[in-house]
This record gives sequence, structure tokens and C-alpha cells, in this order.
Amino acid sequence: MKRRTFLQAAAAGAGVAATGLLAGCGRSEAVPQSPVDFVPGKALPWMNWSGNQSCTPAWRAAPASESELVDVLARAKGVVRAVGASHSFSAVVPTDGTLVATDLLSGLVSHDPATLRAEILAGTRMHALGPMLHGVGQSVPNMPDMDYPAMGGAIVNSVHGTGQRFGSMSSCVTALTLATPSGQLIDCSADRNAEVFHAARTSVGALGIISRMTLQNVAPFRLVETTRIETTEDVLAEIAKRCAMHRNFEFMPLPHSSLCVTIATDEAGPDDKPAGEDDPQAVKSLRTLWQAVGWMPGMGEAAYDQLLTTFMAGEGSQVRVGQSYDVFPHVRVVRFREMEYTLPAEAGPACVREILRTIRERRLPIAFPLEYRYVKGDDIWLSMFEGRDGCSISVHQYGDTDHRAYFAEIEPIFWRYGGRPHWGKIHTLDAARLAALYPRHWKDFHEVRRSLDPQGRMLNPHLKHIFGA
Repeated sequence: MKRRTFLQAAAAGAGVAATGLLAGCGRSEAVPQSPVDFVPGKALPWMNWSGNQSCTPAWRAAPASESELVDVLARAKGVVRAVGASHSFSAVVPTDGTLVATDLLSGLVSHDPATLRAEILAGTRMHALGPMLHGVGQSVPNMPDMDYPAMGGAIVNSVHGTGQRFGSMSSCVTALTLATPSGQLIDCSADRNAEVFHAARTSVGALGIISRMTLQNVAPFRLVETTRIETTEDVLAEIAKRCAMHRNFEFMPLPHSSLCVTIATDEAGPDDKPAGEDDPQAVKSLRTLWQAVGWMPGMGEAAYDQLLTTFMAGEGSQVRVGQSYDVFPHVRVVRFREMEYTLPAEAGPACVREILRTIRERRLPIAFPLEYRYVKGDDIWLSMFEGRDGCSISVHQYGDTDHRAYFAEIEPIFWRYGGRPHWGKIHTLDAARLAALYPRHWKDFHEVRRSLDPQGRMLNPHLKHIFGA
């Protein structure tokens, strides 16, 4: 593709001009790459995917059955936290007590071809879930754009994809089994232990550890995903039309540019054929291009936008076709840190315009695209989508660069639009401010939490901060 060839060429030739990158955004934070030496009898450190969260738990456990999980919780020392794929950016995992890996709690328990429901173990990764369900004639109705997380972690943090007709992954859960800190198993659904069910479907892991869940699925389906380069204002001017036209729609505005990347996904027809090639390194190439010209006083932003417009605007579409579980996710090889807020759906265009204007006017040296998605509302007590349809907007920073100054500039914008932070992503809100964002069920959630974990065994410092416990 012309876009890919151009970006790669720019990246190859821009190294000399790169020394001033992000000079105003604080110190660099290198992501450790070397393996950790294992010393028998010595605690083994843990680090998340993006490299911004770490801990050294005194005890690591990897139960392979519910009975083992119950035993682990009953014997655990210190604060207990569960970990799946380590893809949360916020400090939901770290503990110096007991870290419970859910990898071995994986697989299909049962399925019902009549209702298209399937019961799975909560450690099942999303990339395994798709083929597994396909084998029994089922598919999840929607997915996020990456398939690394474990389903248990996806549920407790309300992981989501995009599409006005589709809720988060938590909204697909019709029943679950929760292992409590005291070592009990509670089966719950909307009709059985309903309060636990409403709290556990998005709990940030504060109630215990989900061992299994039942998903309401659909029949398998194929998708065609079309990616284009377009003008951000043109997309925002007809955003309602775009969302109505397509099964799933999102777009990624490019900071310091008038352009964006649009991704429209629909059910595939017999004549749909793939075209072009996905480039997982594109965000690195954007940064290198910014390094080459963005530093120039008084003209760097204009030069960057002009180069992108000249070489990328009007380029042909990239098309991916296949089973839904193959088309929804994209490869993530460039590490980053992320902050995401969900605001009322109608506030999305004004909010993203203000973010882009702030980046431009304050000359924030940012090249990583934003992400803009819509999600259907639900009735889950601490879901970001509780009681309202949502527009989720994400900002990112490269994993080897300090994100804090950039995120601090943007986060107050989300607050002005009534945004709720994604539980698994970086934010600075405390319990008092979060309680105001969840007026209907904040107290209900904490009554359940205290009844299941009166000693606060599941609460690490981050959870104590956000829940005020």
C-alpha cells in the first residue's frame, strides 16, 4: 500500500531529526525487555504488558480447578489479586500478598444449541474463545479489537468493542460462579443471588474471583472490515449516519492532522474479498514521521499534516474478510499506555473535538492516534455504560515514553463531559468522584462487597483508593 510504503520510508530517513521528541512531556520510561532470572525459593516479580505496573507477590498460585481455587482463597495470605493476560493499564493487579493466575481455568464447560448459550471457565483467553465456540456452532456477538485478555478479566473490567447495538462483554454474561475470599462458591444470575450477579459482572475483582460464566451467544458469522483514510470533520459531521449504516463503526483521529482512520465492519457477503495488508507497526511510523518534522518551530505541525495529507488522503481501502473472531481483533506489537473515558453518547463529537483542539493549541507532541467508539447501555451496577448509551474515547502514549503530562492535560476534558473511566485503564479519580458518576448503585455495590469480603482481602492500594475502603 502507498500509505505503508510512505510511512516506512519516512521512518527509515527520519532518525537524525528525532532527538527532540516529546521534550516537554517528562522523562522517558523504558519498558524492561530482559527476562527475569528464576531463583528457587525467591519471590518472582510480575509486570503487566505495557510495563507500567509491577509487583513481587509473596505467593503465586495457578489453580487448575474450582476446588483448587477455593483452597487457594481459603489459604491465601495478604491481599489476593487475580491476573489473566496482564493487559490492564491501571493498578488493578499488583499485590505483595497472593497473586492468582487463571490460565489453567480455561475451556468449554457446556453448551446449549437451542439457546445458543455456552458455559466457559473464566481463564479462557479471547483468542481461544472464538474457535472454541465456533466448534459448537456459536459466536460471541461482539468483541474488542484485541483478543489477548482472559474472559474473567474482561468481565470484571467491562471490556468492550464498538457498535451502537452491542454492549460490553459483561452484558453477554447470563450467569456466573464467584469464588469468594472466604473460599465459597456462589452461583448467580438475574434470578439467583441477583445482587451478587449485578455487582460481579463489573467488579474490578473486588468481590472474589470468577471461576466460570455463561455467555449468551449467536450463530457463527463472517465479517468484512473496511479501513479508510478520511477527514475527521467529515466523519464527525455524519457520525450518526455512519453508525447506522454499519454493524460496527469506529474511527481514529490523528493528532496534529485533519485526517483519521475509519474502520467499518459489516456482515460479509459472498463477493467480499480481502484487499491490502494490515500494518501493526504503523503507529511507530507515525511517531518517526512526527520526529522528523514536528519539532520545527512554527511550522512542524503544519508540515506533519501536509505530509500525511499528501501521501495518505484518497488512498484506497484496506479490506479484511473472515470469521468474526478473526476480523474483530488486530495484532498489538507496539507497547503503549492508555486512558479511556466513556461519556454520554451524544457528547462524543464535542469531546473529541476539544481533545484534538487542546493537543493542537498546546502543541502537545503526540503522534499516537485517538480511538472513538460507541457502546450500548446496560444495567450492570459499575459498568461504564450503566443507564446510558456510551461514547468511549481513548488516548494513548507509547510505552517507552512518560504518559503522565499528556494524560493530565486531557483527563479534565473527559470530566467536563460526565465521563466515566475504564476500570482497567489509567485514570486519577478517587472514591468520592467515582461515587458521583454512579449515583444509582454505588452504595448497592459496596453493600455486596462488604458482605462478601468484610476484611478487604481483595483490596490492594488501588482498589482502596477508588472504592474508599
